Amino acid sequence: MIDMELTRRRFLRWFGLVALGGMNLNLAGCGAKSLTGRLLHAAAQGGAEPPPVPATFLKRNDLGAVPQKGVFTGFRGRLITLAQLSDIHITLDDFSLTGYPGLEALLDGFGDAIGFGGLDRPEPQEHFDVDVLRAVVKTLNASTDHIDLVLNTGDSLDIGTMPELISFLSEMNNLEIPWFQTIGNHDRLGLGNIPPGLLEAFSDLDFIDKQSFIEKHFPGMGDPGVDAFGSNAKGFDFSPGFEGFAESSRGFYTFTALPPIHGDPGQLLQPGIRFYVLNSSRRAGTAMGRLDSEQLRWLSEELEGHSGYLAIIVSHHPIQNMMDGRQELVRLLLHHPQVVALLCGHEHEHRIKAFAHPGNPARGFWQIQTASLIDFPQQPRILEISNNADGTGTIRTFVFNQQAGGDLGKNALASYQSAKGEAFDGSGTPADRDVALLFQMPDAREG
Repeated sequence: MIDMELTRRRFLRWFGLVALGGMNLNLAGCGAKSLTGRLLHAAAQGGAEPPPVPATFLKRNDLGAVPQKGVFTGFRGRLITLAQLSDIHITLDDFSLTGYPGLEALLDGFGDAIGFGGLDRPEPQEHFDVDVLRAVVKTLNASTDHIDLVLNTGDSLDIGTMPELISFLSEMNNLEIPWFQTIGNHDRLGLGNIPPGLLEAFSDLDFIDKQSFIEKHFPGMGDPGVDAFGSNAKGFDFSPGFEGFAESSRGFYTFTALPPIHGDPGQLLQPGIRFYVLNSSRRAGTAMGRLDSEQLRWLSEELEGHSGYLAIIVSHHPIQNMMDGRQELVRLLLHHPQVVALLCGHEHEHRIKAFAHPGNPARGFWQIQTASLIDFPQQPRILEISNNADGTGTIRTFVFNQQAGGDLGKNALASYQSAKGEAFDGSGTPADRDVALLFQMPDAREG
């Protein structure tokens, strides 16, 4: 929800910093979710069913993919299936930025008019946030035969505190599918916008920065009596420069999900699949994203060295929200024909956009954004990548609702109904939800 989010963040930065300098703030929070490092609250119980697959998919060929006749282009069939979660926003109950709840309710009441919506969401969404995540995790666990991995594209937290992180990890650790983590602006900045050190000077809350976020994704680190369990996520140990301890991880990494198939030496029969997870958050503050020269250089070298793989780029921020490095990133991705998709979140909205190569319309990639679990429609998405064996490939993707029952399903449904009553609607158009996206497969004779 960038039009709303950007305005909100600009206003928040001005309002928050003025308030920090001139008001006696109450940033300590209160209510059912404690600030002592324990889990925020226990979610309800209930089983879940797999999400239903849509009967039809809208076919999109915005990139102009063209079948190749009489040329071997690999083997027909599914290559990989994955799920994407984004913008979960586990949050403290009854948190106050200004110390004046009435003022924050008034600001939120303006909604899109000033873009401040979200500072104080309705109680069902804030209180049942953990239930929604647990319901989605159980829905995915009911689909383990069909899903190979899960990607979380950032903003796991909302205010950016340690209790939120511990609660988030405790639920995600229940996934029975390998999962990979991306860093969002809310995962390293207070309220997704303010450097944590500044807020800690005015608060008893334990705000986290990038390194503390990464550290909690390594099992066995921290106080054994409190939160040493860490995370079952994969990823940060693949970071360039990683030397066995969290402080050496830079927060961006790459991993191979599917190896290529080779015939004779030098002959590629079928490309593999490789993911490139970026860290687009900014240390200095602001909700906008950035990619510095070091990360762009790393990405360029990795793509050059792995031409035999389809490349999936993963980022919290979509391209249009990159303050720095936006044009360089687009040029880099369009230069490498194996790049077929960029998965992202941040705007809390389902949105799919094609980036076509200006000199070759059949080359390009799809930017696939997924909505938030806190705001309407509270839907993740599933993506299936296939080789059509005619020189083209397909990304078949659909969004889904959690499928939990029992008290867990009731609580998750209460959060959904609350989000549905809000002014913001991130469901996108039909072309952003259940679609089959065609792309040009790299030449299987090369690489």
